Amino acid sequence: MMYHVQQPNIGGEVVPHQDSTFLYTDPLSVVGFWIALEDSTKENGCLWSLPGSHKAGVRRKMTVKDGKTTFDPPAAEQFDLDTFTPLEMKAGSMVILHGNNIHYSKENTSPKSRHAYSVHYVEGTDECTWPEGNW
Repeated sequence: MMYHVQQPNIGGEVVPHQDSTFLYTDPLSVVGFWIALEDSTKENGCLWSLPGSHKAGVRRKMTVKDGKTTFDPPAAEQFDLDTFTPLEMKAGSMVILHGNNIHYSKENTSPKSRHAYSVHYVEGTDECTWPEGNW
């Protein structure tokens, strides 16, 4: 669970990523639920999504071993941000993100805050495993 706060005029950006980079199972099962607690607009740092990106698989994985975090591959992929679609939402709305969907949020350049809550779910069956080294 995460509480996201984008303060007015200073809220930082979150670079393009897949939730499956950080929370992966075998087979893939992560699903993210992102709930707008305040209106989420382009001006105050709404989510942006890359349409169809969930079909390409996990592009990068994070692992933790002996307290050290590593990424495979080490360098983050660069994306053309003009190909992303804004997910503007009214307070109380929810978006469901496939774990492989590439998404990000820009910095908050408005005088209004943008608060949101997210939670991620994974399968809890014997057929689905949580690999060692997962976050």
